[in-house]
Amino acid sequence: MSEKEKMKPMPAPLLQMRGVSKAFPGVKALDQVDFTVYPGEVLALVGENGAGKSTLMKILSGVYTMDEGEIFFEGKPITISGPLASQRIGISIIYQELNVLNNLNIAENLFVGREKVGKNGLVDRQRTHREARTLLDEVKLSLDTRTLMGRLSTAQKQMVEVARALSFNARLIIMDEPTSSLTDTETRTLFDITRRLKERGVAVVFISHRMAEIFQISDRVTVMRDGQMITSLDTADTNEAEIISAMVGREVDSLYDKSDAEIGETALEVKNLSSRDGYLQDISFSLRAGEILGFAGLVGAGRSEVMRAVFGIDPRQTGDIYVRGKKAAINGTTDALRHGMGFVPEDRKEQALILNMTVKKNMSLAA
Repeated sequence: MSEKEKMKPMPAPLLQMRGVSKAFPGVKALDQVDFTVYPGEVLALVGENGAGKSTLMKILSGVYTMDEGEIFFEGKPITISGPLASQRIGISIIYQELNVLNNLNIAENLFVGREKVGKNGLVDRQRTHREARTLLDEVKLSLDTRTLMGRLSTAQKQMVEVARALSFNARLIIMDEPTSSLTDTETRTLFDITRRLKERGVAVVFISHRMAEIFQISDRVTVMRDGQMITSLDTADTNEAEIISAMVGREVDSLYDKSDAEIGETALEVKNLSSRDGYLQDISFSLRAGEILGFAGLVGAGRSEVMRAVFGIDPRQTGDIYVRGKKAAINGTTDALRHGMGFVPEDRKEQALILNMTVKKNMSLAA
């Protein structure tokens, strides 16, 4: 920030939260939090997992109610009684956990609960798809608006969620880990959208763990720790070390504690794996005991598909799998479990958890 910019008077806050507290059984998630957002700024909200970021944003979006505190929007005290009330006030949120209806098409998802109704009282499908097309063009998504959401990749669903947030013409948009499933190109598109919103005076709260993105897109950084607001810093005047120290409450010499591990024999070997649909071609790799093997690539490169094939979720056309030196006949997930393998999918909500069952029952599903 230049000296000239620093001398400019600060605008009146768009949003002020004062003394906000929220408790759940056994834990105080928020403790007397003060939080301020100004018009036309991108505010990065950071903190370790469990710091209270998502709880604070869910209060703003009407999912949770606060136990105590005050909220002011454009200088006026407000009560957020639920998600619809939050949207009417001018607040929109893009959740990290995707909130889509897979059995509806893209256009229907964009306007669910806000259907475009014609003079005859029926849904005007032509208008719905026309306005949906405009929103998809804004996020550079060239999909047919009649495509079912269930057929989209996680990254595509994320961009549809961004388009949906734009459709509310909100004054404040909250983005909770919005780039977690996006390619570099999609992330650049999202940042272009964010800058356009900023030029229109829209404020954006950007929640992320990715420091490079925070320094690229934000004007200020607000740090939370253990349910409390620790500090707010101008992005141009701080650095990664200062932010991380504020997040963890101590000076950090190294982001990761290194530990020596004995590298043992080959635990898993995959030879010449190809999928029946031809998407995977002649994949080979090995993993030794004590190793962490990383698979890198853009969205759609085939990383998840390789692991699904190895674990027996998707059928293989060719390929051999060896576990601890012995050939393993893995033709399904039961075979993989029998050989001591586990699998955490990309979309835990859709592919791994049964959300209306208890934690105990979910943990015992594979037993």
